[in-house]
Amino acid sequence: MRGCLGIFFCDLDGTILPHGRKTVDQAFFDLVRRAQDKGYCFCISSGRYHQSLLSFFKDVENDLIFSASNGCRILHKGTDLIEPHRMEYSTVQAILADFARWDVIPLLSALDGFYVHADHRDHPRVAALLGRDYTHVYKDPSEIPDTMLQMTALCRGNRDELLIKAKERYALDLHVFSTGVQLFDICPTNKGESLKEIRTLLKVREKDSWAFGDDENDLSMLRSAGKGYLMNNAATHLHDQGFEIIDDLIEAIERIMTEHNFQ
Repeated sequence: MRGCLGIFFCDLDGTILPHGRKTVDQAFFDLVRRAQDKGYCFCISSGRYHQSLLSFFKDVENDLIFSASNGCRILHKGTDLIEPHRMEYSTVQAILADFARWDVIPLLSALDGFYVHADHRDHPRVAALLGRDYTHVYKDPSEIPDTMLQMTALCRGNRDELLIKAKERYALDLHVFSTGVQLFDICPTNKGESLKEIRTLLKVREKDSWAFGDDENDLSMLRSAGKGYLMNNAATHLHDQGFEIIDDLIEAIERIMTEHNFQ
């Protein structure tokens, strides 16, 4: 992966994968192969747990870098490129106590798997996760390992109100941002920091990096890239952040490669 001409950082949900779609279009896989032939690299940057993220890209898995859990874990060919970012165990316990007071459902990403509480088995979102071999059920917070990467709150219709509370309480030391309908994440790093770490590792210049996203957790990534692009389907309040607005991810990347080759 070293020595690439440039690198594209792409969010998954709402960017590569339009909302409502369950699989990545073959056209994106074809784009990755064309770009790789020209000397470019791709990083898929997502708030998803790494095993969930990898499942979408089996056709080109070895050709990609994956920045999972909002940059907490960075992988290539199944190997950590950078030491995973972990949360302090005492902080995890404090946040779980707040989640209980706020009546949100905790969805927890650790090094060895994804953790959900037994009391929430019947929630449709949790039930879907239980069918995956990396999901573990816990009954008491003491059962959660000291390897937490990211904590996700699944809210019950009041995400915006609770997101404000979580930012007021934790944003000085951690990164807190919305990541989907009724979801917000708390983690020790963000997509922008992981972009910088990967760019440094690959010795890619800032101006040779481009980022694409559609949600609040993508903003740090869009700001850290040489140029950031916001999908047109992003929430209206994100459209005034100064990023170029695009409708077609593949067309935009093709255009960038064409223009970059003449610089």
